[in-house]
Amino acid sequence: MAEWEALKDLIKLLFAFALYGGFAPLLGMVMATRRSWQRALFGLLMFMPSLQPGRITFMLGSIDTYRGHVKGYEVSFIEVFSLALVIAVLRSPRDPLMPRRAKLPPGTLIYLGWCLAGLLSIVNAWEPTYALMAFVRVFKSTLIFAAVALFLRDEKDLRAAISGLALSLIVQGWICMKMRYIDGYFQIKGWFEHQNPMSMWAYMSACVVFAAAMHKEVKGRLLGLCLAAFAAAGLCVLLSVSRAALAAYAIGAGLVLLMAWMRDPGARTAFTTLMGVIGAVLVMAFAMDSLNSRLKEVKASKEISAEDLRPVLNRQSKAMLNDYPLLGIGWNNYGIANSRPHGFKYSEVLEEWDRERGFTIIDENYWANPLTESLYWLILAENGWLGWFFFLLFEAATLWYGIRAVRQGGKSLLGYVAFGIVVALAICYPHGLVERILTQTKNLSHWLLLAGMLSGMEMNRRAKTK
Repeated sequence: MAEWEALKDLIKLLFAFALYGGFAPLLGMVMATRRSWQRALFGLLMFMPSLQPGRITFMLGSIDTYRGHVKGYEVSFIEVFSLALVIAVLRSPRDPLMPRRAKLPPGTLIYLGWCLAGLLSIVNAWEPTYALMAFVRVFKSTLIFAAVALFLRDEKDLRAAISGLALSLIVQGWICMKMRYIDGYFQIKGWFEHQNPMSMWAYMSACVVFAAAMHKEVKGRLLGLCLAAFAAAGLCVLLSVSRAALAAYAIGAGLVLLMAWMRDPGARTAFTTLMGVIGAVLVMAFAMDSLNSRLKEVKASKEISAEDLRPVLNRQSKAMLNDYPLLGIGWNNYGIANSRPHGFKYSEVLEEWDRERGFTIIDENYWANPLTESLYWLILAENGWLGWFFFLLFEAATLWYGIRAVRQGGKSLLGYVAFGIVVALAICYPHGLVERILTQTKNLSHWLLLAGMLSGMEMNRRAKTK
């Protein structure tokens, strides 16, 4: 069995080298003189994070039994296509009518700083291989951010991105409907690993397509796609039975509508507002039963336990940070450090909580303790203050680029879409206090696609001001 697993990993490794070192460069060179092909690939990239994990990734050295946020060396087709797009853009003949842009997208060095800080945490890692797995995944994801930023130039590119996002939401909406009303599932996860990643992806995408739909130059088929996608996103969020995502979806829609009323208080804005209210009532009628059931479960759980599990896991993270303040306990090592037999000290935090609740402590029950749900406490525990600083700096940079794009874009489609992305990120980042969703491959890719669009807008702004 071990020999067979080693052979499979070797085959996967050779295939990965062929993808990154052969297929991607060849595809990039073929598309170098074909802007329309690049635009189609750009739209595909925006669509891909909604696909099943097994269709866009495969794993080398997989450790299925490990309860961490990375379980092997991942190969992502989103990264492969991103590399192809980077090569195509860099090898494309320069349009003399376009301002000369920098070769390195703004924010790239900050993101790489986070990668380096995470890699440095390997010196404290209880299992260095696990830390290397996390570094490889996050480092390769730089290709996604760079590809989008380098490619995005004009409104045609922007429309391709909107179309890809809208189609992905519509497809996901049908999948969720099938899973709920035909297959009979309760908490719907769609083509995602869990319902929470799906709902976060849905409301972030919804902010972007809804902002585009509010622009008066978006008409015809694209307008229909955007409105259908926005409704599908609401359905996905409701069927996921995520209270936080439902609030995020409502807040995002409200902010986009407020922006539209301030910039263009015309018939489209009024009609969309009215239809949004009607659509919300209809969607709630379909899925409110699931939400009520979930709320009853949460209430019953709180009556049983006076303290939620999340603060307990955050105390574990704080204990790790106190012991390893600068670099953390090691990237992707939280699942080892907080569990028996190696992490007895940190597992004791959870065990003490169980004792107070009257549970009998059995060692075997604490060999695979859950990870903290907070993205920021997870980064503090695993990457220390250094990694946490670079991560927050990258978040701040993306928001800053977005705010500048909103100001420069004004009432243009770029200004509207930039506003939608800023709203999505401004909601997503605080959501990370209670969800570590951005550590997952599909949501990490989606986040970097949106952040890359803002970086590309910043590149264009800087080029025009020279």
